[in-house]
Amino acid sequence: MKMTFPIILISLALTAISAVATEESVARFSNNDRLAGTLESLSPEHLILKSKVLEKPIPFYLKNVMDLSLSGELPNITSDHEATLTLTNGDTARGQLSSVTDEVVCLDTWYAGRMNFKRVMVSSIKIEAQTTFLYQGPTGLDGWTQSGDTPAWTYGLSAFRSNNVGSIARNDLLPDECSVTFETAWKGDSIALKVILFSNEPSSPNPESGYELTFQRGSVYLRNPKNPNFIGSSHSELLMENDKVKVEIRASKLSGKFCLLINDRLLEVWSDPDMVADKLGSCLHFVSQNAVPMRISGISVAKWDGITDQQPEPRRGMIRRFGIQPEDEESEPEPQVEPTEIAVKTRMNLANGDSLEGEVIAIENGLIAIQSSFGDIKLPVNRLRNVTLKKVGYDRSIRRNGDIRASFPDGSSMVFRLDATADGTITGSSQNFGVATFKMNAFNRIEFNIYEVALEDKRVAQEW
Repeated sequence: MKMTFPIILISLALTAISAVATEESVARFSNNDRLAGTLESLSPEHLILKSKVLEKPIPFYLKNVMDLSLSGELPNITSDHEATLTLTNGDTARGQLSSVTDEVVCLDTWYAGRMNFKRVMVSSIKIEAQTTFLYQGPTGLDGWTQSGDTPAWTYGLSAFRSNNVGSIARNDLLPDECSVTFETAWKGDSIALKVILFSNEPSSPNPESGYELTFQRGSVYLRNPKNPNFIGSSHSELLMENDKVKVEIRASKLSGKFCLLINDRLLEVWSDPDMVADKLGSCLHFVSQNAVPMRISGISVAKWDGITDQQPEPRRGMIRRFGIQPEDEESEPEPQVEPTEIAVKTRMNLANGDSLEGEVIAIENGLIAIQSSFGDIKLPVNRLRNVTLKKVGYDRSIRRNGDIRASFPDGSSMVFRLDATADGTITGSSQNFGVATFKMNAFNRIEFNIYEVALEDKRVAQEW
């Protein structure tokens, strides 16, 4: 391995991080070199890696490091909800909503304890019922089966990547009623992905059992491989307009129901009245259908209650199930009604599909107090799906020297300045949340030199 950047081979008094990585980490450098090893220590100026290819641990200047992959793992979290804050700089933070005021949004996190985010830095709050996951990953190729003699899929940076036709599958994974969520990205003009649920043939890219959802260009097709006819099809502009989407598939062996959500929007609900549950398995496949590079990440599998509390959004003139839904030429277009100011400010969606107008007064002990036209109402936080905050003059955190971008296994990602490390922790600061101390073993990736334009192309290229 070539080393074209300066390496300081002297004894440095770096703060030690004890046993932060029991598995190999990978450091990527600005000259495209990579080094696998164990993180020995980290400071605002250097990191030290212990590697099998080095005679002894060596310190590297952070100015030469692009990013560091770590083996952070998501702990078991006992809570009735998960709140996702989206910040004005694009960061996301997940945790349990503790309180909301005109000045601060407080979030209890597993990676840094209670964090107080400035209200003017928070652009939205989304709430979901807390889910017990049966699987979250990927964390490697172990437990997954690939088809063919030449595997099409590789693993790196918490994602599967394909550069050829082939399947990667995991058996004994899906319960009878399940929710499968993942993010997929592709480099070509369109997506070419097949997802197979409930098969019992993990080594086959075309099993005769299970159900196939084929994503091709802007269309999605559902079929049972034993039947040449589609159970249903639909069309999504999100697949046409983007090269990365979040997909959720909810499926039930008990009812034959399938729900497809793209970027958290319900696209379609299908049903197979002829499903024979005892002929199905519990295997999940991801099948690349061409040689265009594709990435699968953020996979999670959870039990589903079989209930759909949403309706697909109407799409005039779009493909729904089979064929084109015709426009009614004689009908007048619906007038566009501008939302009232109060609706923009205070309308909140509930878990059962209803909505409520009101002002959030307080959040305490898992209850949210709302002042509405019906009087003061208290609801469990997990009954809401979003908290619509009062309109404010939003602000955005400034960029500072020493800023890093940290990613966590639950999908949280935050930019902050690396200030200090000690006793298995990193202390960082940001205008978004002030000062916070993060558990070092919570990170699965840290990016350095994030404002260096010259590194952006390399950073993106190495993602593939």
